[in-house]
Amino acid sequence: MKYASGILLGATLFLLDGCGGATSHGPLIDDYKAAHCLPSLNPGPNGARNWDVALTLTDGSQVVVSATQSPSGGVGVHYAKTGKDVIAADPGDFVYPADLHLNPMNDRLYIKASGLAAGIWHETGLFEYDLRAQKLLKAQKVEDAVLPAECAAKPH
Repeated sequence: MKYASGILLGATLFLLDGCGGATSHGPLIDDYKAAHCLPSLNPGPNGARNWDVALTLTDGSQVVVSATQSPSGGVGVHYAKTGKDVIAADPGDFVYPADLHLNPMNDRLYIKASGLAAGIWHETGLFEYDLRAQKLLKAQKVEDAVLPAECAAKPH
């Protein structure tokens, strides 16, 4: 139950923002493009991308960002100092984390999620999560074609 409020907020923002359809420009897209790639681990046997990235925030605190490109694939953040685990973004059924970016100057995590919403139509969304404030700031449906290519996997 500790994740419920963040998941509900993320799902609500994502659904409400989608009422007008996907956007092809705006500050969230620009911020995502400008942020640094967080490389995924090499894909597992099913081809899914995985992330398990340790980061040091600007205040010196340590976090680990974890995600899997699979059903129920929310993006989790573990805060080392407090032991707290939170869900930064939960894009919903059949829409999976596809890429993660970080702005190390302001500790903002950007999440691209993509897949078949409700198992029927293709949908891509961007999420902005403030790692220091532990808060989802934005969620928006976007046109996939305007986003850069997904980051490469981390070499062995």
